[in-house]
Formats: sequence, structure tokens, C-alpha cells
Amino acid sequence: MASNKTIEELLGRSNRLGSNPKYTNYAGGNTSAKGATKDPSTGLDVEVMYVKGSGGDLGTLKEGGLAALYLDRLKALANVYRGLEHEDEMVALFDYCTFGKSGAAPSIDTAMHGLVDVAHVDHLHPDSIIALATAADGPALTKKCFGDEILWIDWRRPGFQLGLDIAELAKKNP
Repeated sequence: MASNKTIEELLGRSNRLGSNPKYTNYAGGNTSAKGATKDPSTGLDVEVMYVKGSGGDLGTLKEGGLAALYLDRLKALANVYRGLEHEDEMVALFDYCTFGKSGAAPSIDTAMHGLVDVAHVDHLHPDSIIALATAADGPALTKKCFGDEILWIDWRRPGFQLGLDIAELAKKNP
């Protein structure tokens, strides 16, 4: 994986966010960035998503800890998604989307990063938000604290369906 501006900016942002315990706990969360780069096998410009791979820590993330995926291939996985009972199949299909000699294995959250139609996604685990979200009245507390600035999705297992749901929510609430 050759360094480029997209990767440099992603690593800088990830390290800043990951080094502050107010934003995420150790090894929690992941970040991504999308950008154009040359495909070394064709010489053509392609859209690639770089995302923190499975495991590791945002505060110390290096280039080798990123997974790189062709964005068009990742998005096309929606065409073969067969539903919640087949979530485990989807993680295995990420391997068919990898770009170049990707360093890290894509995480379960990769779909969410790729399906949300923005260039940068930061998925963090701040203890304060976890406390709100896991409270018995989490949706009401979140609304009370943040009003309409925060959207709520009921908990579901991380995976492709959650990525589809978050992408749809983001599309409806730009």
C-alpha cells in the first residue's frame, strides 16, 4: 500500500481521536477515509476506502493497520447480501474487495464505513455515550441531551445490515 494524502490525513485524525480517552476507549472504534488513487495493476484511477483494520488502537494506528478496499466492490456487496442470517458470509466477502497488498483484515464495521456516502467516517466508543446508550431509557436520555442532533438506531449485531441501516439514516438526514 503506497502512502498518499488520504492515508496521511486518516492516520493523523485517527491518532488524535484515539489518543484522547474522552473520545474512545483503548482499541475501541475505527475510522475510515475514501479517496482516488491509481490501481497499480491497471494504471487507472479508482476509489479506495482505507479503514482501521480489525483489532489495534486508533491512538497508535500506522499504515499497516489499515485495510484498503475497492469502494465500488464493497458497495456492490449489497447485491449479494441475503439477510441477517447470512451476516458471517459478508465479512468473508470483504477479501474479494481488497485493494493492493492491504495490511490489515477488514473489521466487522467495514460495511458501515463503505456504505455511508461520505468521505470520512469516525466510529468512536466514548464512555459517556456508551453510558447513555446502554441506559434503560437510552433513547429518551439521548434526545434530552442532544435534541435532534443525534439519531438513534436500536442495537443490533455489527455487520452488513447495520451498515445498510446507518447508510439509509445518513442519507435521510444529511
